[in-house]
Amino acid sequence: MDEKERKAFEGDAFAQCAMGDDYFFEAFDADIEYKDVLYKKALYWYHRAAQKGHAASQYNLAYQYEHGLGTDTDMEQAVYWYRRAANQGYGTAENNLGHLYETGNGLPQDYGLALHWYGRAARHDDADGQCNTAIMYQFGYAGPRDYDKAAYWYAQAAKKGNAIAQNNLGYLYETGRGVPQDWELAARWYYEAAMAGDGPAQNNLGVLYRDGHGVRHDLCQAVYWFAQSAASGYKEGMKNYAHALEKGEGVEKDTVEAAYWRQKGKK
Repeated sequence: MDEKERKAFEGDAFAQCAMGDDYFFEAFDADIEYKDVLYKKALYWYHRAAQKGHAASQYNLAYQYEHGLGTDTDMEQAVYWYRRAANQGYGTAENNLGHLYETGNGLPQDYGLALHWYGRAARHDDADGQCNTAIMYQFGYAGPRDYDKAAYWYAQAAKKGNAIAQNNLGYLYETGRGVPQDWELAARWYYEAAMAGDGPAQNNLGVLYRDGHGVRHDLCQAVYWFAQSAASGYKEGMKNYAHALEKGEGVEKDTVEAAYWRQKGKK
């Protein structure tokens, strides 16, 4: 028995959480027949630590209940433990609780409470919470649209590497909403998100290369990013890639391949 295991059995919540983490992440690479056994062991240790008020364990326990890992899906338990962690200011739990309110999963749908919890997560420096707060403001889900606040929170999340926020911040710079219109900054943020594999951003960057906004006019680069977007499963990227193939713009003309991507983009 190593030191961590000894401390866990003696009741140390940090060691118990660490034991849960060991089993949880081991389950990722385990053969299918062993995954449930490992998730159950993770659940056991997270539960012991969660009962002692350990916020990270409360969050992890809620996550397993939400997704049915090592247990049946139980949204009542998921909500309970997310709330316990969120009430301690645990940002990821605050974000997830906000998501449950937004989607009405396990809780009555309530955009106001969704924004409340996303906002708490954002202020606790959680990148997903910052991005989700920005989305609520951009689209006015819980009140009037507020592009200034949307731009602020997207910027906070984008700096942390959140690809959705990077793409959406790029869009605000492209359209001049909440920030001064700036093609070069739009291209910069689209590029950051595109390099992280974000399909919409890959398409948006392709459009900028095609039209010569914020970057040099370069049809080869445009079609490269349209192809990346299409491969990511983004329908608008599929349509733009199909158009380039059909017209031979930046790529050798291939009407058969163009038809494939055009049809795939319609599904």
